[in-house]
Amino acid sequence: CQLFGSAITAPHRYAHTHSKTMAKKKVLLMGKAHSGKTSMRSIIFANYLARDTMRLSPTLDVEHHHVRFLGDLVLNLWDCGGQDAFYESYFERDRETIFRSVELLIYVFDIESDCPEKDFDHFAGVLEAVEENSPEARIFVLVHKMDLVAEEEREMILEDRRRLIEECCASCGVHNFQCFGTSIWDETLYKAWSEIVTNLIPNIGVLESHLDDFCRICDADEVVLFERATFLVISHAQLKKGGSGGSAAGAEALLAAGQEAAEASLEGGEDAAGGDIEVTESEDDGDAAGYLPEGMTNDESIAQSSVQPSSSAASLQPKGSGAGGALAPRKNTPHFDAHRFEKISNIVKQFKLSCGKAQSQFQGMEVRNSRFCAFIDAFTANTYIMVIISQPGVHTSATTLNIQNAREHFERFIPRSWM
Repeated sequence: CQLFGSAITAPHRYAHTHSKTMAKKKVLLMGKAHSGKTSMRSIIFANYLARDTMRLSPTLDVEHHHVRFLGDLVLNLWDCGGQDAFYESYFERDRETIFRSVELLIYVFDIESDCPEKDFDHFAGVLEAVEENSPEARIFVLVHKMDLVAEEEREMILEDRRRLIEECCASCGVHNFQCFGTSIWDETLYKAWSEIVTNLIPNIGVLESHLDDFCRICDADEVVLFERATFLVISHAQLKKGGSGGSAAGAEALLAAGQEAAEASLEGGEDAAGGDIEVTESEDDGDAAGYLPEGMTNDESIAQSSVQPSSSAASLQPKGSGAGGALAPRKNTPHFDAHRFEKISNIVKQFKLSCGKAQSQFQGMEVRNSRFCAFIDAFTANTYIMVIISQPGVHTSATTLNIQNAREHFERFIPRSWM
């Protein structure tokens, strides 16, 4: 593990990548009535829990929402009602108004629709209008409510629907699109929307390059960058090291601990951020790590952490695990959960919301056991960062110092204002 700042090269340190593109991006959200468009928008951008979307009313005509993402990048989100009468208006009277200057089209299919033929007719009409008025628009298709399909049949049914979507796109002259199966009840929604919004970030390749450098300097297994408000994944880096799979064990063990912490906080009301919750994780290797808010541990090394104990910070710290020292050697685990980041994103966002309900502000957390250490901390003005480390020789103080030193550097690549 090196000290960030002294290890980066001068061109990287002083390069500026401010975008000259307009900050406001027009995003069309379309699909049949009751397909779940407004519910997913509310979960991602309005901090709804999945169960709270039951009280949402159907969208009538077009609802306009200006959503801030990464500070001053504004998504001009057009949530279009899906009733047949509205589509007639979209395709005829309001055709140019609706489909002009579109940056992204997000079309939502209800997997349990009782009239799929009409759904594809509408979809084909939308594709033709977009090609006519916004030929450079990027197209994303979400096959939604996949939780209603039996788990053993989901992959087969999704592939079949993807094939039909590809055929429809080809008939309209569209050959570039991305398709996702989604549900508001699991991490698939975060996976899809993370991919979508990443397409709107200027110079994302430069950001990823610098995150790779940071991962290497910290000797971390993986580093993940989350957008502050939505907690969507916007970039991640993995240490390029042959045979190392510690991050999989770390991220997946963090999922188990984090899920219990989130559920406990949601059930615990004001105690969630007040320090009265203890979550215990059972380990495969026989170890057990209990997690407590930072102010309740006796480990003196916590004072060195960038997450400071206070009544307004919800910080989880393992009990009796030697948080200030190095990790014990552990076995490599080569198996990765492809959705591990989105699962963590979902869990941490729920915990963050529960802290807000208790009039507390989420700052970050540290989770540690015998196999890994995971840091989630506020990073730049518009992001959080997660660093997962399984190397025995890397100390907590080195990692927290590197996160602190990197903040100013990364502000250059995730500026507060898009020019």
